[in-house]
Amino acid sequence: MSHILSTSDINFYRTHHYLHAKQVVPQEVLDLGRTIISRWVDELINKWVEKGLIHDTLPDLDFQHRLVKLWNAAGRPKYERSPRRDLVGPDMYSFLAHPRLLDLAADLLGTDELSVHGIFNSRPKLPDQKWTDTPWHQDAQYYRDAEKVHVVSIWIPLQKVTEHNSCLQVAPDLFTDTLLSGHDDEETGFLGLSKEDAKKLRAVSIEMEPGDALCFTQLLPHRALPNRSDAVRWSMDIRYEATSQATASGKAQGFVARSLIDPDSVETYKQWEPKWAHIPRGGY
Repeated sequence: MSHILSTSDINFYRTHHYLHAKQVVPQEVLDLGRTIISRWVDELINKWVEKGLIHDTLPDLDFQHRLVKLWNAAGRPKYERSPRRDLVGPDMYSFLAHPRLLDLAADLLGTDELSVHGIFNSRPKLPDQKWTDTPWHQDAQYYRDAEKVHVVSIWIPLQKVTEHNSCLQVAPDLFTDTLLSGHDDEETGFLGLSKEDAKKLRAVSIEMEPGDALCFTQLLPHRALPNRSDAVRWSMDIRYEATSQATASGKAQGFVARSLIDPDSVETYKQWEPKWAHIPRGGY
């Protein structure tokens, strides 16, 4: 029995390997995402102040424009384009273990025995930045032990996303059952599909509203379009897997998030946090 998705939604996901789930993410989750990201932005801006790149931190500027305004003022310095370690804390744990997101993952994975996969990201997608344009890729190219194991990715934008400000595109027709070799993208350094394979894909743009979630399997090819707006496009992308099939890459920095069979196996923040002790802040 599903928690929040209809039978037709689940069947669509199983057939096409993705689902645009509309209005499934509550406002409190979006607000928590903003809190997590805003803390990281403050830390990044403070580093620019310490280096003498900026002096006024523009604390009253809105969430979507503050970072890009200060990035330009600082001379467009490089920064961590895929922060993960720096987001670890009680709020990130609460985000990953939110009951609504676990319900969504349970519907897609077909089980309530759920583990959070330890690879997650928040994407600060600034305008006019080629090096943050993620090329066509499969998520499992980054954790190849999931080639035969279902890991569901859930991509959550924190504002309306369109083709203009970098929505995602998916390609549901090819390679959804095959893990391809990873190729380093020459322009961005991201891992992705070869140019020859990418040319075979049929792109479907997924424009979304706040509260929507884009869910897809570990093998579905997808990419982010360039951000041609004047604001930052913020998103959170997180992953879940069935605990009984949890991968080594998922368990390394992941945790058991829900279990109806063995509730005592669910890991607390105090149990999760030490898994990051050997990874320095600023690390991926």
